[in-house]
Amino acid sequence: MIKKTLMLLTGATVLLAGCGSKTTTDTATTTSSATPAATRVRGVVQSVDTNGVTIQGYDGKTTTVPIDGKTGFAWVVGSSLSTLKTGDFIGTATSGPDSALRAVELVIFPEAMRGSGEGHYGWDVPGVVAASGGNGGGGASGMTNGTVQQQSGMTNGTVQEQSGMTNGTVQEQSGMTNGTVSSTAGTSGETSLTISYKGGTAKVLVPAGTPIVRFEPTQRSMLAKGQKVFVVKTADAPGAKFVAIGKDGLTPPM
Repeated sequence: MIKKTLMLLTGATVLLAGCGSKTTTDTATTTSSATPAATRVRGVVQSVDTNGVTIQGYDGKTTTVPIDGKTGFAWVVGSSLSTLKTGDFIGTATSGPDSALRAVELVIFPEAMRGSGEGHYGWDVPGVVAASGGNGGGGASGMTNGTVQQQSGMTNGTVQEQSGMTNGTVQEQSGMTNGTVSSTAGTSGETSLTISYKGGTAKVLVPAGTPIVRFEPTQRSMLAKGQKVFVVKTADAPGAKFVAIGKDGLTPPM
């Protein structure tokens, strides 16, 4: 059952990628030539029934998303950079231009999900920002999924209004990047990651206090009222592709 769940999550997480997102506070619709239109919903579960889940977004709006036998489920659990190793595959949402990416959140993927959503592309308002009432500052956002190549300490950096998400191999941390990571902490507590992904690399600065999480497989039966979730629904499927559930009250930061 765990293997089946991870297979569902691997397919679903690829759908996190996309360009040209249309953004609201905590839902967004994304389309691209490579993937079907995808809608991302973030918020708190109001009710669950056999056909779907009703979610109140962080902006107060309510959305009902259908779920079925093909929907994948995962716990989102707290982690830390101390567990991150060179060669790990990660995803990170970032702020700032490509030349100065700063992580807003960082997800460490299980080995079974390596390669999910690999690349560097546009993103909407991450959950960690939406949950606090923010809207991303009106700038662009990005996601990077890739493999961490190098970690090093950083003592300075400038926060930009833009945000981004990058998936790939981590070379230096800054923004949102998914990839393999290697780094050491600087005196300011900031960590620089170099992330590699197919077609490029990204340097991402991870400030102290950045939410760091991991995915763990779980079952539909764990979904309950009051949980904070991140849901992906695509136009080509009747049910949601992916439901990430914050464990023990955690807010899925992506």
